[in-house]
Amino acid sequence: MKYLYVLFFISLLTSCNKKQVKEEIHQENEVKKDAVIKIKEVITKDPVLIFTVQIAALSNKNEDLANLNNVKYYYENGLIKYRFGAFESYKEARRYRVELLNDYEGAFVQALKNGEPIHIKQALSN
Repeated sequence: MKYLYVLFFISLLTSCNKKQVKEEIHQENEVKKDAVIKIKEVITKDPVLIFTVQIAALSNKNEDLANLNNVKYYYENGLIKYRFGAFESYKEARRYRVELLNDYEGAFVQALKNGEPIHIKQALSN
């Protein structure tokens, strides 16, 4: 009889723990879902448009370019693109491009909307 009570007590304890673990997992998943929804809302509500000056697009990483001060590189369409700046206006980016033309002959202004490149005409029409 003692063994029966001990067995009953142990089974009672283990069933409570399983239930509690399931509840904690459920709550954690709910928090993650809420966080993802909030991030999506922020991105869709406030599209971020910036202008950068692109100096190169290469198929292989170039350590000299990657080590330049303030350069950022992006992987897009199988290429590594090297860009300077994050300007709020096209005019600011154009001014900076002029400064870079002596060192980087093919430099041009690239518009990014939410981190994705868009055509400059589309950016200027917004």
